[in-house]
Amino acid sequence: MARHYVTLNRGQEGSLYSDFVTGVATSATALFEFSVLDGGGTPKKAEVIKALEAFKRFIENPQQVAGSGFDIAG
Repeated sequence: MARHYVTLNRGQEGSLYSDFVTGVATSATALFEFSVLDGGGTPKKAEVIKALEAFKRFIENPQQVAGSGFDIAG
């Protein structure tokens, strides 16, 4: 199994292919990073989209963010 990453830096909106960096190693400098563990239980596209939507709801909920230790302004 391998973990694959996609990163997006501050100020980039992902409208260009060049906004994203992909690979199998985490980046110490990327502000935003998403990873998927694939292999034996390869996720379906719908599962990945549901997970992303769930993370969005998490970040939009001040109580969850405050309780998690994330330092997010706004």
